[in-house]
Amino acid sequence: MRDQVDNLFKELKEILDKFLELMIAFVAAKNTNTGESLFTKQHKLVMPMVLAIVFYTLLATLGAILHSRNNNTNLLAIITCGMLVFGSVVSVLALCFISTTLAWMTVAMWVAMFTLVAYHYGVLQRIKNWMDRITQN
Repeated sequence: MRDQVDNLFKELKEILDKFLELMIAFVAAKNTNTGESLFTKQHKLVMPMVLAIVFYTLLATLGAILHSRNNNTNLLAIITCGMLVFGSVVSVLALCFISTTLAWMTVAMWVAMFTLVAYHYGVLQRIKNWMDRITQN
């Protein structure tokens, strides 16, 4: 039991370290053309990206805690899908700094990936069963 708790704290520490490193990198990032901070130059892109990273970190933390307890696989599946969505949002917003065409290609890739994960977890069948129960009542 103690080893399991130690492993959980190590995993949570790694998640928090990655989060802090990424936030410090955003604060330090400068636009090479003007030398201004990205927060002032690209405010509309950076703020949603920071918010998505915060939500991703929150879901990663919840997923690590739930995974250590092994008690709710349905909630763990929802958290995994949420992490996939927020990770895709961050990658697309980061690519918008480079090229919007590349960002749109990445959106298509993430939609395909999300569909595959949803199919793997049986989400489509669950939705169909839920719709059948609604129409029968």
